[in-house]
Amino acid sequence: MSTTARNDIVQLLNTAEYLFGYVGLTIFVLGTFGNLTNVVLFTRLESLKTLASSLFLLASFLGSQVVLTTGLLTRVIRGFSGVDPVYTSVVLCKIRWMVRTVGGAVSLTCVCLAAADRYFLSCHNVNRHRWITMKRARWAILISICFWSGVFSTYAIYYTSPTPLSCTIVDPFFSYFAPYFNLFHYSILPLSVLSVFCILTWRNLGQQLATYLRGGVRLYDQVTRMLIAQSIGILLTSVPNMVWQIYAVSSSSLPKSALRNAQENLVNAICVLIGFSTHAITFYVYLLASSTFRRNIKQIFTRNPIQIAPIANGDLGKIQNNDKNIKVTPSAP
Repeated sequence: MSTTARNDIVQLLNTAEYLFGYVGLTIFVLGTFGNLTNVVLFTRLESLKTLASSLFLLASFLGSQVVLTTGLLTRVIRGFSGVDPVYTSVVLCKIRWMVRTVGGAVSLTCVCLAAADRYFLSCHNVNRHRWITMKRARWAILISICFWSGVFSTYAIYYTSPTPLSCTIVDPFFSYFAPYFNLFHYSILPLSVLSVFCILTWRNLGQQLATYLRGGVRLYDQVTRMLIAQSIGILLTSVPNMVWQIYAVSSSSLPKSALRNAQENLVNAICVLIGFSTHAITFYVYLLASSTFRRNIKQIFTRNPIQIAPIANGDLGKIQNNDKNIKVTPSAP
């Protein structure tokens, strides 16, 4: 190998580490601030506590923060120091891969459940408005955590440190199977579910007056707008990583030179960082999508925050626009 090729390889590898260090740190700081602010807001506003979708979103914020802390932070440290703390301990290696993956799966599952809840509330059939109650939402979150923890307990089994300063899968079958499963559960499945529910919800809202009444105050369903915007953000930030995973899986058996491996490592770093941003941008997407959310953020640390007043599950009134008269037909208690 020529000296020029070696220099190119070293430069590509260093660039990938610099990206994880500086860009990763930016994503981590902004994402942590956004997730924690979302948690505070969604737990302080009494009106949001009546919505099952808000409970799902609250769980997704916590799951996203777990991903940033256990997944991205260690890569940031490696980008600056050259040593990933996970590689120094077999226990940390196992915990990192299991907890990070469970956090990401729970976060995306809860967003999908929130999207399903908003779809049911947008349906003309009032009975569907009661399909996801607060009690069922709590059970769904608990079942999601238990299910994904059981599924990804295999990561704690198969990830290990066969050599010093390493963290990888040594079982050949699981090493072959894991990339395909990750592609399915982290990209194809959630993106498909979100796309379907967003399209269905958008269609329902286009067929009716997207205005609700509660206590004589008229307002748009801000939570639905925020969730649709979040779903679009997830789609945009997940597609590059999904495409890269498909390429990585399909080309894993091909012979590659050291230079090509270094080039692919850089592309992988970029796609992984974009994937991590999925768990960091929710707060900022909400700021862009909802004026009510922006007003509540301004007032979040005051004594009298402005209240979002969405309709609780099961209490949604059906709005009918007949010529110039608006008739409210409340759902049965």
